[in-house]
Amino acid sequence: MNHTMTLKIDRIEGAIVRTLGLIERRGFTVTGISTATGESEHQMEMTVELNTAGRSVEVLARQVARLFDVSSVSFAAQDAPAMRLEESLAC
Repeated sequence: MNHTMTLKIDRIEGAIVRTLGLIERRGFTVTGISTATGESEHQMEMTVELNTAGRSVEVLARQVARLFDVSSVSFAAQDAPAMRLEESLAC
């Protein structure tokens, strides 16, 4: 099944490589990538199209959200509503 993952990541060296590396190491196939400037000059929005091949996107979303460069993750399947995870700033 194909999914689209939208990430808000910090614009720092290696952030894209770390994120894509995690996705590929977890067995997902990246079929498309696009980036855009985020809400501030220190963030960017990255959209990644994935082929899941039966793997759990919920687990992947939690793993990607743990990366220190990532501030939010949202997923949308072709037929399903979007799922969103955001970094909690509560201490």
